[in-house]
Amino acid sequence: MPLIEVQRVPGLPKERHNLPAGSMFYPWLKSANLHCDVEILRNGVKLQPDDELNFPLSDGDVINVFDQPKDGTLGTILNPLEHFNPIKFTQKILSSLIGQPSASVAAGSNAKTSPNNSLKGQTNIARNGEAKPDNYGQVRAFPDLIQESMFEYENNIKKVTEWMNFGLGRYDVTSVRYSESNLGALAGASYRIYQPGENIPQINEGFAFDDIDGQELPGPNESSDFPAETATSTSVNDAYFIAGEAVIQIIKQDEFDYFYDLAFPHSVTFVVNVTYETAQGTVTKDITVSGDIFSATTIPTNPPSVPIPLYEFTIGNLSGPDFSSLPSGTVINPAIFTLNDNEALVIGPSFSPVPGSQLWVHLNGQLGSGDYARTDVTIWQVDDNNSAIPGTIEGFNFGISNDDKQSDNKYSTFKITPTAGYGRYAVSFRRTNNSNDHSVLKVEAIHSVRIRENVVYPSDTLVTVTVTATERATSARDRKYNALITRHAISYNLATQTVDYTERPSRSFADAVLHTWLKMGGQPESSIDIYELYSIAASLPDQRLGYFDYTFDDEDISLGSRIQTICDAATITAFWDGGVLSFTRDERKSSATTVFNRANMKAEDYSLSYDMTLPGGFDGVEVKYRNPVTNKQAFIRYRIVVNSIEEGEPVKAKKFNMLFIRNSFQARDRALKEVRRLLYSRQTMAIRALADGEWVNVGQMVQVADIYDANQQDGYIVARNGNNFDTSERIEWSEDMFVVVTDAIGAPTARVQAFPRTDTIFGFSAAVPAITLNLYDGYNTQSPSRYVIASQVEMDATKWTITEKKPNGDGTTSLTMSEYNDEMYNYEVTA
Repeated sequence: MPLIEVQRVPGLPKERHNLPAGSMFYPWLKSANLHCDVEILRNGVKLQPDDELNFPLSDGDVINVFDQPKDGTLGTILNPLEHFNPIKFTQKILSSLIGQPSASVAAGSNAKTSPNNSLKGQTNIARNGEAKPDNYGQVRAFPDLIQESMFEYENNIKKVTEWMNFGLGRYDVTSVRYSESNLGALAGASYRIYQPGENIPQINEGFAFDDIDGQELPGPNESSDFPAETATSTSVNDAYFIAGEAVIQIIKQDEFDYFYDLAFPHSVTFVVNVTYETAQGTVTKDITVSGDIFSATTIPTNPPSVPIPLYEFTIGNLSGPDFSSLPSGTVINPAIFTLNDNEALVIGPSFSPVPGSQLWVHLNGQLGSGDYARTDVTIWQVDDNNSAIPGTIEGFNFGISNDDKQSDNKYSTFKITPTAGYGRYAVSFRRTNNSNDHSVLKVEAIHSVRIRENVVYPSDTLVTVTVTATERATSARDRKYNALITRHAISYNLATQTVDYTERPSRSFADAVLHTWLKMGGQPESSIDIYELYSIAASLPDQRLGYFDYTFDDEDISLGSRIQTICDAATITAFWDGGVLSFTRDERKSSATTVFNRANMKAEDYSLSYDMTLPGGFDGVEVKYRNPVTNKQAFIRYRIVVNSIEEGEPVKAKKFNMLFIRNSFQARDRALKEVRRLLYSRQTMAIRALADGEWVNVGQMVQVADIYDANQQDGYIVARNGNNFDTSERIEWSEDMFVVVTDAIGAPTARVQAFPRTDTIFGFSAAVPAITLNLYDGYNTQSPSRYVIASQVEMDATKWTITEKKPNGDGTTSLTMSEYNDEMYNYEVTA
């Protein structure tokens, strides 16, 4: 299909238009909204003013249209690159002023703690304060916990519910497992996936009481342990009953410090001396009363009413046989006050870690046949200091029974919705029936629960899993829920050259780059060469070479670093070209991008080095990738023996950590490419190029004549007459010689055999195609067409791959290059 490329503004991506074969060019040209001054090249040949523009387009035609050249006349013969230099300079200045994400950070530096990236012991963990997973391609994902495990007992069966987050974006979720077992094989197991934006009817978010973990509740018959602590004072300053509470003031003494420092309310019994009237006369006696201390305060000295510090205890929830028989008007005498800690019979209070709207109390009874166990549960709301809020006390009585014919463990969950509403609560327990060796009641756990209704996560994919817990597990188990997930990503239509924002499952590195750059990074389409990106993807000989399967889990890693990590999976380099993110793949190049010789490079900074041994002392490579079956690391190793390559472990391996690859085909391709690079690319070169160096990029193959090698002869074209070329330099002939010539835009021709001329030593004869040449005149044309002429072997030695590009302040560009050799790509990967 014919391709038309339009360059309107240098530094921005080219417009690409595909027309059907047989279409006429001129109707398209009239409708293209171009300026009056354009330059048009048809298959590398510039159209002249008298050339016919209404020609039919054939399959394979490439038409280059340069809009807004420097000169206004169509026929002026100028290097199009020269037209763009002022604009290119402006683009460079703007690029330095406008911050761009870095695309040069090496891959493999972005792993933090996501279990998706772990090579062993993957578990579900809560990664508080860290970035949500951003998965691409297909990964075996261990989703992050987003809250504590919640459980409840239903018909004596423990159901555990987990809420977990796969990460940002939408995913296809398959092969849901617990460790290596399919979740469906576990009895009572179920799960539900919630895609971004999907309504979740209800989430019970629970927070366990930290100090409750299977506490046993003593029965009243275990009162021999009572009291746990006691204190007595005969220095009572004041005491009275008021509104169902007892208020006692005593002179401050150390024995009561224990009670003063308790968390309130706290269950106690106390002894006081009272006087009251009866029909038989006045009665004075000591009585014992049960209750809860609600507050303890210090009354400081304030002469003359309080000559010394006092403790004041306020005790509520009064009960007991002595108290219930007291008539109104009973007076507490300042004779004695004894406090007994009743904690031996009461468990608590325990305090919820965070506010909630419900309390879930989980009880466990170890009961014989026909046994039962019951407990009073008292709750009250507390403030930030754990002080009781008046009017919020509630009491409940819960029980567990065993109607079976044999001893058994019975479990039950009791859900309390406090009347006082949302808040933090304290909970205490007092068993109301006797205990024994076949009637044991324990508080297994308490949860403060927040009920979240109609919850929507607009950007995340969540999963909730409910399983039946093992009653008597033989060991503690980590959570190992996992699934095979495939990211949905946007894509691009090469035919229409438009971004397809419909998200679909994809493992393509190109889709991952586009989605990361546009959707996640929020960058404009004009800042990335999308056409070139997808052209590379479409040219891959096997789609497996373009897979990218990885989890980004660190928000500190730059957008550019993520892009280069993705590209590395397909041996692609991302680089900035005048403010546009561009791409090139490390693969066989059919022709050079341009030619550098004495005419467009300086002698300074020139260097050429050669490794007599294998580069870096490496004798092989090791590629580490992720085995798709085991989800663990796997290795592919090749070594160099003499001058041949074989599979096996080398002595000193050049290592490549590529855990974003999940298939052996892709990993083996990379290993073979890298080991062949060690063998066939041992030379490096550095040059300082003139203005033409600005127009080449990292990853491109160029031809560079060794300016100190007489066997690689170069210069520029002075004139052409048919197949006869006049040159600026003398040519010395030896054996068969071949020549490469650059056209008006710097593109080199294919290698053509050259022959000496009998009329001059400053020239050659060669069947070079009819290309447009730039012939130096000092005015309109200052960058002439160049040539390199050498033997077949020497011509191969002029091929180099650009590995680094650095603009200099004087308008030159420093280029670092490595030896290019077709043998690096002369291999075949077997599946």
